[in-house]
Amino acid sequence: MIQKNSKVRRGFTLVELLVVIAIIIILAALSFMGVGRAREIAQRAGSAAKLRDLSVAITGFTADNSGFLPATRKSGRVYWPQIIWPNIPSSQAFLRPGTKDRPIDPTRNETNGYFAMPDNAAMTPEPQPIRWNYVINGGAAHLPFSEVAATDALPATAARGLSRPLMQISNPSRTVMLADGNGAFWLNGEAKTNSPRIHKWSNGKSNILWFDGSVQMLSPRELRTADFSAIK
Repeated sequence: MIQKNSKVRRGFTLVELLVVIAIIIILAALSFMGVGRAREIAQRAGSAAKLRDLSVAITGFTADNSGFLPATRKSGRVYWPQIIWPNIPSSQAFLRPGTKDRPIDPTRNETNGYFAMPDNAAMTPEPQPIRWNYVINGGAAHLPFSEVAATDALPATAARGLSRPLMQISNPSRTVMLADGNGAFWLNGEAKTNSPRIHKWSNGKSNILWFDGSVQMLSPRELRTADFSAIK
């Protein structure tokens, strides 16, 4: 008796298909996480570069104004991005990379967006509204970029948008100038290491620009040794 050889054809079982699908989903998720991580690394580096550019702009403004730092705000509802505008290449310089294209609503405790004047008070010469979310170390009298600095010269210079002399910053390598921000006006009374106005990346750290022009990425704990105040 002659037996015929036959090939048995078998498809994937349901369990095998589910395993393959699960593996594909896991690989896709890992790939997506890798892309997202790489994107944020690039955004953090871009933010550090923008902070350095802002440092150059502020230093240039100070050199052009007899050594006085810009104020966070001057009379007529003119704010610090508008004050240093002549030293800035474009309005994008004031926006942290990765910022969501939406205005911040302080009542909702949003943490990603930009600050937008509801009455378009901060405008470029064109005029176009200025959007920003880097947080500057000012607002209160004891901070470097104050509105009302404790100097006799301030009343005569306030109308020009000037704060205090740069020479009053006694520890430039440890005094905060700017930081990654969450769309607030400025640090003001919240000039502290765990201020919610300072943006934290997924690694829990923030880019901090010092008055000497250097940038460091620090956690709130590492930022404890920083100096915020200009008045000792």
